[in-house]
Amino acid sequence: MKPETIRVISRLIMSLAAIYNLFWGILIAIYPKVILFDESDSIFVIIVLQCVGMLVGVYGFAYYFASRNPARYWPIILVGLLGKILGPIGSLHYIFNNQLDPKFFWVNVFNDLIWIIPFSWILYHVYKRNLVFDEDDEDDE
Repeated sequence: MKPETIRVISRLIMSLAAIYNLFWGILIAIYPKVILFDESDSIFVIIVLQCVGMLVGVYGFAYYFASRNPARYWPIILVGLLGKILGPIGSLHYIFNNQLDPKFFWVNVFNDLIWIIPFSWILYHVYKRNLVFDEDDEDDE
């Protein structure tokens, strides 16, 4: 694959991740019960979920910057990948200990697992130097 194609695909992946996280973050911050699979009305749970929504939204802004130049901002992508791996691991721990409804894992499927391969793909190309830092990348648009 040509380096230019890798660059375009990497930018597209991170742009989609940015939009997705901003949308999901705003949704959870405004309507946190969307990821509850019971009728929990605990104000503490609602507040924590709203904070999670804000954090997810902040990742959206970080992914936007990474989309401008994925090779330059690869550490943001790495941190995102780590979260995408650790989140499902934590969920599985609580599911297997009967502290979290197994239906919750669908949240991980659509918010974490779908991004593991694309983020890994970008980092692989950065590592292999198929995707390199180019100061002109951010001036393209």
